[in-house]
Amino acid sequence: MEFNDQRVRYFFEAARLGGVRAAADHMDIAASAVSRQIRQLEMELGATLFERHRRGFQPTEAGRLLLDYHSKQLSEQEAVMTALRELKGIHRGHVSVVTGGGVISDLIDAIHPFSQRYPQITVGIDIRGTNDIVRTVLEDRAHIGIVFYTAPNPLLRVHRSSVQPLYAVAAPDHPLARAKRPIGLEELARHKLALPDVSFGVRQILRDAERAEQCQLEPAIVTNSYRVMIEYALTGQAATVQPLFAVRRELENGQLLAIPIEQRNLQQAEVHLITHQGRRQSPAAARLLEMLSSSLPAFRDGSATP
Repeated sequence: MEFNDQRVRYFFEAARLGGVRAAADHMDIAASAVSRQIRQLEMELGATLFERHRRGFQPTEAGRLLLDYHSKQLSEQEAVMTALRELKGIHRGHVSVVTGGGVISDLIDAIHPFSQRYPQITVGIDIRGTNDIVRTVLEDRAHIGIVFYTAPNPLLRVHRSSVQPLYAVAAPDHPLARAKRPIGLEELARHKLALPDVSFGVRQILRDAERAEQCQLEPAIVTNSYRVMIEYALTGQAATVQPLFAVRRELENGQLLAIPIEQRNLQQAEVHLITHQGRRQSPAAARLLEMLSSSLPAFRDGSATP
């Protein structure tokens, strides 16, 4: 069985943009032409690729297989083009990284020498929650992901892992800072807390710990910004819960203190450096991946494994 790759592109754009009309506008052609190409593709394959729902077009199982094929083709094309440019000595290209906000300061420090060495390669940094990080990497919308707490997934390749326990983090004048020993979850629950929303790994680990200890945390501030949580902790108005790498600088200069929490789930939390399993990485992405693996404090300072 053979099919036309150009028709696959029409189908891909319709699926990506949510409909034939949006795909036609994006490609600057008539909607009837897009519909016709998709119908011909379905005839070539002998399979229905779209189902109509109230929310628009949804790919069928056959459609999802074809979308996965096209995404891999695009990734291969990008890798080959970058490799050809590098063979010519033209170090151009783009590498995208998706991560949570807790590692951003260290990530910028780690990327700096890469950018100095390869000034014509651009680097994109996207901040997302744990679930979105994994999804973005699996959909090949990012080359590299740095994710805190995620379930094992055969579609992900884990290049580095590091055990990074969660700590209660508070200003030196906060009541928690007077603790002389590790605190329990019940003691933490008695204080005003600034915590991430449930899309972030830290909150997901806390949810597991709450279930294990039968103790519920009621944060006063819920946010998708690590900076907001840290700023609240700095003012002394609230404590937060973070891995050490997320507040490394504030701990080093004495602005914040880290108080151990005596809870198994929190003590076994991990951070991972991930890519899409089987995706052929461009030379630029592979080089940045290597540099992040060796230089990021989250992997260098923790209990890390390759």
